[in-house]
Amino acid sequence: MSLRASDVVAGDGNARIFEGGYRPYRGIRLGVGHSVWALARHTIERIMGLKRPARYKVLPFLAVLIAYLPAIAFIGIVALAPPGGGRRILDFVPGPGRYYGFITAAIILFATLAAPEALCPDKRSRFLGVYLASPLNRTTYLLAKAIAVGTVLLLVTLGPPLLLLIGLALQNHGPNGFSDFMGTLGQILVAGVSLSLMFGAISLAVPSLTDRRALASAGSLLLILGSGAITGTVTFGLKGPRNVLALALNRLPFELALRIFTLPGLPTGPEREFGAHSPPLSTAVVVGASVAVTAVAGAVTWWRVVGLEVTR
Repeated sequence: MSLRASDVVAGDGNARIFEGGYRPYRGIRLGVGHSVWALARHTIERIMGLKRPARYKVLPFLAVLIAYLPAIAFIGIVALAPPGGGRRILDFVPGPGRYYGFITAAIILFATLAAPEALCPDKRSRFLGVYLASPLNRTTYLLAKAIAVGTVLLLVTLGPPLLLLIGLALQNHGPNGFSDFMGTLGQILVAGVSLSLMFGAISLAVPSLTDRRALASAGSLLLILGSGAITGTVTFGLKGPRNVLALALNRLPFELALRIFTLPGLPTGPEREFGAHSPPLSTAVVVGASVAVTAVAGAVTWWRVVGLEVTR
């Protein structure tokens, strides 16, 4: 049995092909900015495990929860405290500037988990060439990844102290007056963004060197904690210069936060030798080291991403 052309025409049989070949796209072009935002949004979803199986959501959401739990506990303590105990409570509850000391582990854990999810899958699947076929180039590709990592880090560097400030203010245990509240709010914003930039740059440097997420996470964690161990050995064990502690990546971001809140820095010597008055690092050293570490880590990441070979 033979088939006629009219027998295989879909629909009502009125469809016709007028011309074959390719035509240029003449629709709306949203430009590079939209491409950067689209890639950043996709990366944020991947880091947080959104639109992925539940097992990919456990660690990032757990790290975020750990960062908020102390703030929730402190607000609850203030709210449930008996009348007249306000001053004793305030001596126990830290302000936003010292709150980072309670969530150091959560911030480091979240940073070492976020950055590998942003870079390693693209490197392992060699998907960079597909992105470069869009309006993106290597620089804007890396910009989108940095925006994504920095944004998710704000969940743990900005959100918890902001929640603590608002909770204490609602209980009349916050800053006195509108000007003091706005000043503290500004300090929280500067500290949160600064820590997000620094941890983002540090945690992106190691994933830029490998395409394995587990290795990148372990390497980032080793870099951050290992630098603290090495500088502590040089300073405290070998009696080296105290300014070496500025290279301790598990210490430097929180030193910077204390300076932003105009609080005394961390001690730079063992208490048995200096007591409670161990001289802290100077603010100039802390700020200079913070800028230098962020710039060097960012330069390493840019150098590695720009040098990636596109194979397809």
